[in-house]
Amino acid sequence: MRMNLDYMSDRRVALKAEVNAAFNAAAQSHVAMAHAQKRTWAETQDGRLQPEADLRGISVAELAALILSKPNDLAERELQRQRIMMNIDAAATSAELDAIKGPFV
Repeated sequence: MRMNLDYMSDRRVALKAEVNAAFNAAAQSHVAMAHAQKRTWAETQDGRLQPEADLRGISVAELAALILSKPNDLAERELQRQRIMMNIDAAATSAELDAIKGPFV
């Protein structure tokens, strides 16, 4: 019978849960959800962009181009989260896990 002697396993699992909770909380904001939805609509120049286009005095095509010219925050945040998860997996000491935890959770 083999035993797992990775004493940091529980710490890794807990830290991953904390990181996921922090990213989920950030993604749940009204602004983040609105940006993600508008980005989806902009990809097809969906008519649901018309009210905002009218408000801005531009066409749906122009609004779609504006939206798509901005960084995709959701994709960037997910890439950052994945990097953190990989750093957690690679951490060899408690101090390394603490260093990861500091700036993100």
